[in-house]
Amino acid sequence: MLWQLLGKLFQVVGMVYATRCLGPDNIGVSRTVITLAMTLQLCLAFGLDAVAVRHVAKGLAKPGEIASAIFTFRFVLGFLAAVLWIFAVSLSSLEGGEKWTWLAGAFFLLVCCMDYSWLFQATEQMPRASRFQLASSMISGVWFVLFFHEGQSVGSDLYVLLVANAIVVTVVWWKISNEFGFRCFSALRLSNAKKMFLEAWLIWLFNLGYYLLANMAQIMTYFILGKESSGLFGSAQYLVLALQMFLHYFGILMAPRLMVWHKDNIIMFRRRVLVIAGIAIFVGFSVFLVLRLVVDWFYPLLFGPDFASASGLLPWLVLGKFFAVGTAMFTWGLWAQHRDKLPVLCCLPCCFVSAALYFVLLPEFENLASAWITLGAETALLILSGITFTYVVRRSDTKSPD
Repeated sequence: MLWQLLGKLFQVVGMVYATRCLGPDNIGVSRTVITLAMTLQLCLAFGLDAVAVRHVAKGLAKPGEIASAIFTFRFVLGFLAAVLWIFAVSLSSLEGGEKWTWLAGAFFLLVCCMDYSWLFQATEQMPRASRFQLASSMISGVWFVLFFHEGQSVGSDLYVLLVANAIVVTVVWWKISNEFGFRCFSALRLSNAKKMFLEAWLIWLFNLGYYLLANMAQIMTYFILGKESSGLFGSAQYLVLALQMFLHYFGILMAPRLMVWHKDNIIMFRRRVLVIAGIAIFVGFSVFLVLRLVVDWFYPLLFGPDFASASGLLPWLVLGKFFAVGTAMFTWGLWAQHRDKLPVLCCLPCCFVSAALYFVLLPEFENLASAWITLGAETALLILSGITFTYVVRRSDTKSPD
């Protein structure tokens, strides 16, 4: 947990400084490119991570066997997606630095596709993964602080993040392939990826739907309101994403434990999931109230006066991320019982309704509507997931032998 905290601290300090240097217009472009690249990466992930963790945690497969299949599958798809991205940008009317930023997004997409965190999650080595993430955060954070200045050109933050993450991803895959004794790229392993996809497609739908639910505000703001509004929203969204990644780390640590609790004692399993979700909700409301009191003071201090109008967005977005911890517990709890369809049925209606509301509310209420819609979607998903989890576990309890 300490490594994760240090990594997020370096990342936040560096990106806050970079945001001040870039200004609302430039940060709006790069944040949109990053968000879109990560959305497409999730589309190409096909939910294989969760299935791989489940198989390794339950002793159904060896890490090296699955790792080679996933790496090959994602590299091929990521490369093809990057080529299509470059082709689309080349045909667009974008010019100058903005066009180069969008072109760099194709390579950022390919790097994102080579995510390695699932392997450390499956083998319960997340502190080690955090040390690698700390390395990329330190590289980018130090570069921002030392070499960025006011009036920084558009896309320069994306270039730094691209190089830092590419270096770390290359080193990690080289090290773990030697450690587990597998070749990263192996076309012969692709059949294993196909088998996992047949099991994972419902998890993939949920992950994709949830990511869109939580992050589509950035993209919608860019295309409906423009670069400046997107940059203002992106400043708050970045702080929230840093918090989300830290909270997500907690969820990653808990996922293998949930599998064990479910196997050992269904009553204890239900109680612990509900308690963890309740604590997350309580902490979320507490943080929300504190932020409401201080955000108007410290937000301009962090980002500068150009971003002051975005300060009111932060408390609402932060509250939603604590709700997401509860949702994650309920979702992993349903996955532990192999009820993969139910999280999808909870998530997709929330995603579709929130997507429609952006077109209705964003032109009138602007960025504040994005924050409200995001929180509303997180709240609805938390309630639906909680009700579904409780119902399923109680039915499992009544059906189990005394």
